[in-house]
Amino acid sequence: MRAVELRAFGGPEGLVATELADPAPGPGEVVVDLVAAALNRREWWIRRGGQAKLPAVLGSDGAGVVSALGADVGGVAVGDEVVIYPGLAWGDDDEVPGPDFEILGVPSQGTYAERIAVRADLLFSKPPGWSWAETAALPVAGLTAWRALVRYAHATPGKTILVIGGGGGVATFAVQIAAAMGCRVVTTSSSPEKLDRLRELGAADGADYCDPAWPERIGPVDAVIDSVGGAAWPGALRALRPGGVLVCFGDTEGDVGEIVIADLFFRYLSMHGTTLGSPREFDAFLAHCAEASWRPVLDSVFPLAEAPAAHRRLDAPDRFGKIVLAIDESRL
Repeated sequence: MRAVELRAFGGPEGLVATELADPAPGPGEVVVDLVAAALNRREWWIRRGGQAKLPAVLGSDGAGVVSALGADVGGVAVGDEVVIYPGLAWGDDDEVPGPDFEILGVPSQGTYAERIAVRADLLFSKPPGWSWAETAALPVAGLTAWRALVRYAHATPGKTILVIGGGGGVATFAVQIAAAMGCRVVTTSSSPEKLDRLRELGAADGADYCDPAWPERIGPVDAVIDSVGGAAWPGALRALRPGGVLVCFGDTEGDVGEIVIADLFFRYLSMHGTTLGSPREFDAFLAHCAEASWRPVLDSVFPLAEAPAAHRRLDAPDRFGKIVLAIDESRL
């Protein structure tokens, strides 16, 4: 099968197109012929030197067609159109994953390949009416946004939700999902063009985060959805109303954050860290998607062999939304 391996840490040139043996399904597993995969910040982090044994096939997001069944597989048939839930061994507790939890793609084979063998219980039906590229963009970014909004921000009609750095993959999901839930959504970006596009996606207002007064400009808010990390925390906490919550799942602009402790307890603020979500939350998210009028924002689509170019696009300042790899271009 065609695949892309990470063979050297550093820049995108460490990603190399290659041929690998087709995977065989073990007991309880199926083989999925992947149609599309999506990029996430996790692969960027691994490529630049995150923990991985090389060579490695990256990729946590994928959607495709079941092509083979292993022994003891029920509820799945060859030909089923599916999206892969990327949380391995999450466990029974929806609040936190179990001790053996890992995310698909390193150390296991990821989705930058024509085929992948996965446990049958990781497969969910492709939402009706959704394209393959849209479906492949859902698992990591969409589920992370869903969990942040539903479990921790308690997104309900009338609440005001601030999405920091609104042009990113998870952030574009968060804007659209929160708006679909009836929330008033506000966002930040340094690009007027991105702020205009975010308003088209459902944001009621936006502010340039280079303006020192941006928190007062768009606050107070009930919750902050943050993928930026440390650099954004001082402004994000200022924007929160008393009793508000900051939900963080990224550190793209700083892996150390500073807070004024007295501000935290005198204003009754709370903070939650999260990433991905449980299989039950993924099922609920897909049920929402099946009825939703919104669709994932796709920045660009690259052929599988052009994964290095797709990774370069991850760092482009004008990127807006998700980047997708077309694996079976005849189906897209």
